[in-house]
Amino acid sequence: MKVRSPGNGTGTRLPFMRPGQPEDVIARRGKQPITRRDFLRDLAALSARLPDRAHVLNHCEDRYQFMVGLAAALTRGQVSLFPSNRAPQVLAQLARDYPDMYCLTDQRLPEEAAVMEVCTYDVSGASIEAAAPAFLPEQLVAIAFTSGSTGVPKRYPKYWGGVAHEARIAGECLGLDAQSGGQVLATVPAQHMYGFVYSVILPAQWGYALGAERPFYPEDIRRALADLPGPAILVTTPVHIRACVLDGVQLPALDFILTSTAPLDTALAAQTEKLYGTRVLEFYGSTETGAIAVRRQAETAVWRTFEGIRVAPADDGFRVEAPYLPEPMVLADHADVLNEHEFLLHGRNTDVIKIAGKRIALGDLNHQLLAIEGVVDGSFFLPDGEPGREQRLAAFVVAPGCRREDVLESLRSRIDPVFLPRPLRLVEALPRNATGKLPRSSLLRLLQETGEKEATE
Repeated sequence: MKVRSPGNGTGTRLPFMRPGQPEDVIARRGKQPITRRDFLRDLAALSARLPDRAHVLNHCEDRYQFMVGLAAALTRGQVSLFPSNRAPQVLAQLARDYPDMYCLTDQRLPEEAAVMEVCTYDVSGASIEAAAPAFLPEQLVAIAFTSGSTGVPKRYPKYWGGVAHEARIAGECLGLDAQSGGQVLATVPAQHMYGFVYSVILPAQWGYALGAERPFYPEDIRRALADLPGPAILVTTPVHIRACVLDGVQLPALDFILTSTAPLDTALAAQTEKLYGTRVLEFYGSTETGAIAVRRQAETAVWRTFEGIRVAPADDGFRVEAPYLPEPMVLADHADVLNEHEFLLHGRNTDVIKIAGKRIALGDLNHQLLAIEGVVDGSFFLPDGEPGREQRLAAFVVAPGCRREDVLESLRSRIDPVFLPRPLRLVEALPRNATGKLPRSSLLRLLQETGEKEATE
């Protein structure tokens, strides 16, 4: 497929979405098309009713309404905040740090109402069309926060020029065609940087229609794809891919599947491509840098950077240079840099553990755990140790119909005995967040809860 640039418009401002005709379909809600004219009317109506604040927490669950809210906030010069989660203590701290913040929502009883002003999404009576929005490259779009699992959450500013540039070069890497267009359906929230860029900004920049829904379960994903008029790009995570494959759901034809947020297992990638007759492409990135590289795991483990992005070895990881980054960034991942555009990834340095003088990556242990027949989901993790005692791994496993002893016996044949989890606990589900990750705080809480339950049985 020939790649055609989405274009930057004219002058110094960069357009929010690719220029087009009023009747172009820029989003779909189920089978209902939403046109560019609809968007510009909704944008004018919402912009007029937003409160006069500097920061906004956009928690519209409907992806189209999130996009309208984002454009309206940018038009008003407001900065979107993307915390790592919506836990009450996180929201309370955010409200203290940004007292001029409000929450834009399409929900009736949002959690944010307890700690901040709430503005309900409302575009009723929209009739006047706003001008097509465009913004200066240096305009601050958002502040993204890390999870803070190893300390205080770090803040990373995201500017319009950088976000739009990332979406354009990623689209070129994916082979998108701005002339023919297409459609994007995502299982990840728009409030996460991966979902933000690749389910909202990328389709807007390339003239693709975004799906307003966020399906979660395999059958929901199938139905949402079936409502679309043709093959779509599915933006998702390894957790959702694994759920669809294990469920055996038959998805409609796909353009391709894009995944990120966690490493994709090679066998799962190959199985997915065979089952759905499509490519599975994987993005690598971080909160600091955004996505920077792609690979097709079923064919190669080598990551290839986007156009204009270079990598180099560094003492504590590897260095990333990109034209939209203010300065080179060092990522704390263990990688073999093959050349300035290719690298092999071996996991985060913080994921490598040492027990009884032996080292292993948690990702390798999880790979062996998930390969056991009957295991639907599972994860190792290293709890906080007690002073003077050797640390021990723990693991949670979702394996309906399996006994704990069976899972442990399978692990004994796969991993060194020093890495066997003590305890290993069977649970109904893992506390994954909206992007499929497992926050350490959630795992520690689950460890305590399951320990207390075992003590009473």
